Amino acid sequence: MEKKLQKSGLYGLIFGLAVSILFVSYKDVQDLGNGSYEISYKPAYDYIISILRLGIIGMFVGLFIGWKDFEKKSSTQKQGKTYYVLAFFAVFLASSVIMLIFNW
Repeated sequence: MEKKLQKSGLYGLIFGLAVSILFVSYKDVQDLGNGSYEISYKPAYDYIISILRLGIIGMFVGLFIGWKDFEKKSSTQKQGKTYYVLAFFAVFLASSVIMLIFNW
């Protein structure tokens, strides 16, 4: 299981970084009127941090998908109820709220 989670986490990180590089804007364009625009570029630090943040979110999504896939294919799965998914969403929600409070 550990090998499966490592692979899915790495693939999720790579996919998250690739998607964030494609879709995270490195500049802000403001329309000043009369057909003129002001372009201001983000500092490299802010741009890299935003790319890494989305890449790490992709890693967690990859880990979650790999874990659920292993759980589905595993024949030694217990029949009892587990609370991993509930705990995952609780931590995800708490971290999202903290990010909104501190304006990350």
